[in-house]
Amino acid sequence: MATPKRGKRQTRYGTADFTFETDQGFETKLMKSGEVRALVAAKVGEMAGRMIKAAPRGPHVTTDAYSVKKNIHPYVDQVGDEWVGYVVIEESDRARHAMLQERGYRDPAGRRHAGRFYLRSVLQSERVE
Repeated sequence: MATPKRGKRQTRYGTADFTFETDQGFETKLMKSGEVRALVAAKVGEMAGRMIKAAPRGPHVTTDAYSVKKNIHPYVDQVGDEWVGYVVIEESDRARHAMLQERGYRDPAGRRHAGRFYLRSVLQSERVE
């Protein structure tokens, strides 16, 4: 094993057939890289696209600015030493209630509207992959 520079420690992984030697903390450097951010952003963008596609359109031919479809946005942030991607639903206070539509609701006339479970189905499909 090579002598590490002052202040650096090396870690060594391996078995009898294979040895992997690196600076300690390489995982942190890797997780902070721009390539990992791009990968996380692509995956979160795909998931948000699937949620938008599955979301209810509403009674009108075109969706308005406060519909569920227009209020699903992907974001990527650095939390600690790694990039984290998440999808925000109902960022606007005036948006229709996505979670209410997810589980089902009763309209003012008292009629029951069944939930579509579109968010759950997208998350479950992501889990399988």
